[in-house]
Amino acid sequence: MFHKTVSFIHKLRVYFLAIIIIGFFVVAGLNPIDVGVFLGAKIGSAVGMSTSVAENPFSRLAFQLSEKEDRLNQKEKELNEREKSLDKHNKTEDQTLLFWLMAGGIMVLFILIILNYYLDWKRKRIKASNNLK
Repeated sequence: MFHKTVSFIHKLRVYFLAIIIIGFFVVAGLNPIDVGVFLGAKIGSAVGMSTSVAENPFSRLAFQLSEKEDRLNQKEKELNEREKSLDKHNKTEDQTLLFWLMAGGIMVLFILIILNYYLDWKRKRIKASNNLK
């Protein structure tokens, strides 16, 4: 009996610890994949190697090529930022145009509804005057 109680309390303690850990991950906004990537990066950074090659025409060309790639990547980022800013500007213009088109459409519908009620009222009045004659 005592052994069952101790094992039950131990299970509850383990479950409680698991709930606390899961709650921490939820509050911190982490998921198991992020934690695994972080741990893998930490373990991977412990193992490292560096080498160097004496300068020769091939290594110089490779260095120049990597510099050109870096410049092109930077220009691509700038171009993407410009496109995004232009996209935002165009979207605001499109939204303004859409707003005015919707407002105009609503006004036309409102006028048509009022015209319909007026014509119905006028028709009823004409029928009523014809019935009196």
